[in-house]
Amino acid sequence: MHRIFDRNIRNSMRVTGGEFEPALADVIDQLEHPPSLEERKLSVWETTRLIAEAMREGFAGLPPNGFDFSCWLWETAPLYIVRMPYANNIGTSRGYHYGVQHLRKIAAIIVGGYVLQQPQKISTAIELIDVSTDWVDARNLISHALLDHFDQNFLPEWTELELLARSEQSWRRLIPLGVSARIIGTRPVDSAAAYTLVRLACADAGDPHIRQAMLYVLRIAALYGDRPSLLDYLSTLVDVTDPAMQELICDFLRNPRLDWDLEAVEMILSLLRNWRMHRGSTGDISSSIDRVLEHLEALVPSS
Repeated sequence: MHRIFDRNIRNSMRVTGGEFEPALADVIDQLEHPPSLEERKLSVWETTRLIAEAMREGFAGLPPNGFDFSCWLWETAPLYIVRMPYANNIGTSRGYHYGVQHLRKIAAIIVGGYVLQQPQKISTAIELIDVSTDWVDARNLISHALLDHFDQNFLPEWTELELLARSEQSWRRLIPLGVSARIIGTRPVDSAAAYTLVRLACADAGDPHIRQAMLYVLRIAALYGDRPSLLDYLSTLVDVTDPAMQELICDFLRNPRLDWDLEAVEMILSLLRNWRMHRGSTGDISSSIDRVLEHLEALVPSS
């Protein structure tokens, strides 16, 4: 552990001196040859996290080059092939993206440290998401670089989050959803404001990335959040006619890990029955609604 830490402190010193590429070359070498800890090879994620945390420690005092290096690394990561153990055995394309994502995790963790201490850098950090390669890439930036800042400043930054929810750049619209999941799952007192952001995403339920993020928010809400607030949100969807949004809610309700009490079941049944009553000619969503209705109706005791 000490060797890894010292090695990456040296890398942070290289970066501070403007030697971005030599520092990156050493980082890639560590990812390709993970060190051992107590006779066990570290996983790729463990290695990635240790590198990032050590370099972030090395940027004590927040030298500008540390932030500049992280932004540069985020943007240039797709230019480098990282031959991590096992990653490139799963297919050339997937192995390539695996390397990009871990380099970008390092960049995001360092950026997150800067943003917490220098909030004025948040706008630059947000811009990085625009060149995400996929959902996982965007999620990593949100989780490691943006989430803590918006969590700690949720109400003061709510207007900015609302603007992001309405952004023309699709990746940016994921940020408010990631923040909403954190708020809903940990801070019920602010969940009403978070659900307002979730409602803004309903119009984009047909976007596969927005859909995946909204499902994540709803699952967090059901498992860890305030149940009455979730039911209040679901009750606002009674007039939704968008098949994509209806399908999303049906997918959420089919989760076998969800445990609903009788009052919640009755409310959800009312929502679904209203959808069925006003359903159009889309057969697929009709069958989805019917399957969820059948499942939930079985939970209601017969009179």
